[in-house]
Amino acid sequence: MTLKKLKSRFLFAFLWSSFFSTIMHAQYDPSKNYDLHPPLKIPLVLAGNFGELRSNHFHTGLDFKTNRKEGYKIYSVADGYVSRIKVSPWGYGHVVYITHYNGLSSVYAHCSDFIGEVKALVNAQQRKRQDFAFEYYPEPDSLKVQRGQAIALSGNTGGSTAPHLHFEIRDALTEEAINPMLFGFEISDTRKPLIRGVKVYGLTAEGYRIPNKSRTLNTFGGNGKYQVTGNKIVIPANYSSIQGGIGFAFDAVDQLDAADNICGIFQAILIVNGDTIFKQDMTRIAFESNRYINCHKDYEAYHSQRKHFHKAFKTIHNPLPIYTFDKNNGIIQISPDSTYSIKYICIDTENNQSELNFDLIVSAGELSDLSDLFQPSAQYLYPDSGYSIKEENYLVLFTPNLIYEPTALFEERNQNSFKFGKTSVPLQEYYKVMFKSPAKFAHLPPERLVIARENESGRKYAEKSHYFEGWITAWVRDFGKFYVTADTIPPKIAAQNVFNGKQVNGQTLRWSIKDDFSGVTDYDVYIDDEWYLLQYEPKVAAGYFFQPPTDLKGRKQLTIRAEDACGNINEISYSVVF
Repeated sequence: MTLKKLKSRFLFAFLWSSFFSTIMHAQYDPSKNYDLHPPLKIPLVLAGNFGELRSNHFHTGLDFKTNRKEGYKIYSVADGYVSRIKVSPWGYGHVVYITHYNGLSSVYAHCSDFIGEVKALVNAQQRKRQDFAFEYYPEPDSLKVQRGQAIALSGNTGGSTAPHLHFEIRDALTEEAINPMLFGFEISDTRKPLIRGVKVYGLTAEGYRIPNKSRTLNTFGGNGKYQVTGNKIVIPANYSSIQGGIGFAFDAVDQLDAADNICGIFQAILIVNGDTIFKQDMTRIAFESNRYINCHKDYEAYHSQRKHFHKAFKTIHNPLPIYTFDKNNGIIQISPDSTYSIKYICIDTENNQSELNFDLIVSAGELSDLSDLFQPSAQYLYPDSGYSIKEENYLVLFTPNLIYEPTALFEERNQNSFKFGKTSVPLQEYYKVMFKSPAKFAHLPPERLVIARENESGRKYAEKSHYFEGWITAWVRDFGKFYVTADTIPPKIAAQNVFNGKQVNGQTLRWSIKDDFSGVTDYDVYIDDEWYLLQYEPKVAAGYFFQPPTDLKGRKQLTIRAEDACGNINEISYSVVF
């Protein structure tokens, strides 16, 4: 081959590689019209929207209602390929991810079943792994789909509480979730956001809330105009400190035309004396910082009263990218015997807008001197500091950046257990707990041992634990009381409609499988020692079910087997007729 031909081939290969790379890694462009196909061919009515407050996370998609039914066809919104499939009894349930050539990817969750080649791939992976629950990443372009192609059926699997489709759009390059309401789907919305309440806090210079320095007021009004009683809020001067200031949070939600479900806000602006202090925008959500919702919302008000207070300030540790502007982190420095004009604006994706206006009146008096607040002598944990416990029988390694605000330690140590923090305080990440294997369990296999966590109500949880060289380790994301215990009891299996001699043609066989502590981790059905798929759906009566294939004929031995996290196994066999 001549040098000229070699150069020509190299250039062609380089150009093709560059073209292919550009397609596969296209960047999302917010100015582009993507002309997406609707994921359902029924009227698009929302049960939940993007950015809505949830437990420990912002909602990263749209929840489309499906008329309280399952089985509606789900359609790919654009050309692309299946890049991820997951089947689980929890979370997104049965879910398919599609990477598109336009810079986007899309997610379709809580499906009841898959369609066509997607279904065949799921079945093949379950047989290969001999497991119901799995996660798989097909090679790029190995399973292509077209715009408007049916890929799955709507359902109620996983963490869903009613039949619906959870739908997401993501930036294919960054994997950030993007608000699907910005892509032109026909979702009617002429209603203005609701501003239901306001809360004012005393804050430190770091944005930490000062204990016992807050006040909550309900609002009244409607059609975009809201007020508080007397159009004013009065606070004493000592709400603020010499070092810090005050901050606001607003109980703000949205509703759309076709349903009264409570949805989240899109944009919010706080203005003080005509000066913009803080802006919030729910266009994109980064999954790696999503759990920081726990310091964005008023955590206590949400979890005890389901109030949707969005803070219009942030701590110095809050990395959420949803804040497009902040002045002094939204912390307002005040002076005694002063009045401040406050305006809070909420805007939805259809530009419907609501306002709350009032005066903040600061009484005469002295600002607080909080220079000794949260001092180590008071036994506090701090967001930017680590903490450790080292005793003969256990170790704790609590690294920085696990908590959002200073919190009381509440530590209690005993010979074989310890209590740490308050279970109502949320944590951002996991910390390490280690126990020396107790001598009283020396007669047991080490896999039977597990670190137990007990909350303030006395409820016990088994933490995922592993044993190595005499120590048991768990990574935990909750405070509580910790100790080592043993789980030697296998899961209990109770047949719902299976017995010896049963004719099972065309029937779905069901069992209840329960474990008293560490939890069921594996479940299978065997027929004459050959593996078959045992499915699990917690919301279905009995939960575990087997749908016999039509090619089974005659009398066979059916065995159901279940194993818990500590390796305890139970199995029951039946002689049945297919």
